[in-house]
Amino acid sequence: MQARGEVLSWLGAVAKAGDALREELDRGPTFGELAHRWWQGVEEGRIGKRKGRGGSGYSPNTLKGYERTLRSRLIPEFGGRHAKEITERDWQLWVDRLSEEGLSRSRTANMLSVVSAIYGWASRPTRQLVPRNPVRDVELPPNDEKPRTRVAMLEEAEQLLAVLDPDDEVPYALAFYAGLRREEIHRLRWEDIELDGYRLHVRKAKSAAGTGRRPPIAEPLREVLRRASLRNPSEPTDPVAPTSVMSGKIARRVSAAWAAAGLNRITLHECRHTYASFLMAAGYTLNHGVHGPR
Repeated sequence: MQARGEVLSWLGAVAKAGDALREELDRGPTFGELAHRWWQGVEEGRIGKRKGRGGSGYSPNTLKGYERTLRSRLIPEFGGRHAKEITERDWQLWVDRLSEEGLSRSRTANMLSVVSAIYGWASRPTRQLVPRNPVRDVELPPNDEKPRTRVAMLEEAEQLLAVLDPDDEVPYALAFYAGLRREEIHRLRWEDIELDGYRLHVRKAKSAAGTGRRPPIAEPLREVLRRASLRNPSEPTDPVAPTSVMSGKIARRVSAAWAAAGLNRITLHECRHTYASFLMAAGYTLNHGVHGPR
């Protein structure tokens, strides 16, 4: 009788375990598991942009932002929860909290786009890993972005550059006088600089149209680059900017220098706006800034 009781007890335990397993399977994958599968597909090129964007792949900059959002925000907070049990209300409360923490609308929208891409992929009728996309109707905070209207006049640009450390002057001069983006400055090498030919070569840009362009080197920029080449003798494959522009450290240093000199700060992006204004004031189009006046 004891043996029979043990068998029945074991069978009961097995049945309960089976019920628990079925219940767990019915709950579906966790958000972390979905995110991992989606990200793996994106990295391998099997998953591109959603329908309506041509199905093309994501740009390198977009991928960097998505990976950072997953690692620092989404996985720590939602990774262990079952994806289909995270409700519209949960996501709305998360967005509202980001706004209360002071995150800008655009940053919040970028983070939410990662969530939407994951759920959009998982809820396709051909997959049905989750029943729906719960962030489709989530409301973003009001538009809090300020228009980027800061443009420096030529004399002010010279003053802003003059008070900077020589190494910090180089990337800001490239933005002011050649209109280079942050990542273009980061990638620029001395082999891309033709001081005697007054040209520089942008080998890779954000868009196909900008890749391979050869903007002219204005005389003020030529002097900055000439001094930099004498100050820091370099190999052809060494970066032109001796200090990194991919972190916030340079922005803090130049802001402190400008504040000490009583000057208004300007961002690298706004330096590019200034470059465009220089061209238009001289009677050139933006195309001249890409290929030079003919």
